[in-house]
Amino acid sequence: MATKIEIKVLNELLDAYEKSKTFLGENKNHQTFRVAVSKLFPKYDDDSEFTLYKEINQNLDSLKKRGFVAFKPERSGKICSVSLEENAIEQIYKYIKRTSKAAVNNQLMDMWDNFKDLQENLFTSLLAYIKEQQNRISLNKPVQFFDGNFSDYEDILNAVKAVLANQDEIFIRELSVKLFNNSKRLEVIENSVRSILFKYGEYDDKETVLEEHNILKTPTYVMVKGKGILYCGERIDLSKIKGDIGLSTRTLKDLSSVELNGANVMTIENLTSFHKYQSDNELVIYLGGFHNSIKGNFIKLISKCNSKVIFKHFGDIDAGGFYILENLKRKTGMSFIPYKMDIKTLEENKTNWISLSENDKARLKLLAEKSNDLKSIIDFMIENNCKLEQESISLS
Repeated sequence: MATKIEIKVLNELLDAYEKSKTFLGENKNHQTFRVAVSKLFPKYDDDSEFTLYKEINQNLDSLKKRGFVAFKPERSGKICSVSLEENAIEQIYKYIKRTSKAAVNNQLMDMWDNFKDLQENLFTSLLAYIKEQQNRISLNKPVQFFDGNFSDYEDILNAVKAVLANQDEIFIRELSVKLFNNSKRLEVIENSVRSILFKYGEYDDKETVLEEHNILKTPTYVMVKGKGILYCGERIDLSKIKGDIGLSTRTLKDLSSVELNGANVMTIENLTSFHKYQSDNELVIYLGGFHNSIKGNFIKLISKCNSKVIFKHFGDIDAGGFYILENLKRKTGMSFIPYKMDIKTLEENKTNWISLSENDKARLKLLAEKSNDLKSIIDFMIENNCKLEQESISLS
């Protein structure tokens, strides 16, 4: 059985080998993999630590006799460095019970192969993630979100797949039971699932990724106020109500018709602005920062029942706000008109500008490439290094 000192030395040498071009088979010149003993064991050079010095030398002698390492001691007996005997690499893996990087990579490739037949348009982000990891392996880079535990990693991939496939509203613990027969398992790996989807998909915020796929921790309520008559078993005339009301998922499913009688629709991104906004012959809808199919179906029903309705959207003048606007258009098919999300509004509220982060700039540039309608305001924002929260915008 390998000692702790032997394991430490051999792992260091194998790490160097597995990070090299030699491991990839791309190095035309011979490489030597060497480690300084004093780097691994700082007290090796301490004269007062003779017992440790002797123990380290004995362990290194043992490894040399096994044919695992090579070294040439000084006349004093001190060993400055040890090098890996490459012809013994397979035996070394077995000796310290370490799985080779090649075997790990092969197992990962086999796991990813199980997802190759997924529908491209539905599982775009998962397939993009897998493609990127396959490329990283070819470049000898670490696989993202894989910590060496294959069971955990497989759970993460299956959870990402399940999130992308989900259509109906479901609580996160319900989905966890369906996937893992464990109500808390999905919450344990939730951060990795959100991170993969956010990095390789198109989402406003990592914290709302699951919600955009109708996976919730608490029930969804759509808050509305202003004008409009709702029919959901009962007739609800919003104009008769002071303030706003919340429509639960169950109420929305029972909703059969919405009559606006000439009123238009204003969707609002943030709660403070929703409460501050005074409607003028409008049905006002609070989006809660993200758009999911529950709210999307509500908007589609409004359009179906009111053929001439005009849809407007009021959100932050930043990458997130523009993303929500474009997401609304894409997922509902409606031509939402941005409200107070223009250069004029920015100029009128210059004292409340916030500087752009590097991530802001990158996301804005990506949005500008996808939407010509946004190019002029995004160019202005980048040129002036500014963004604006809608709570800072005057509604008078």
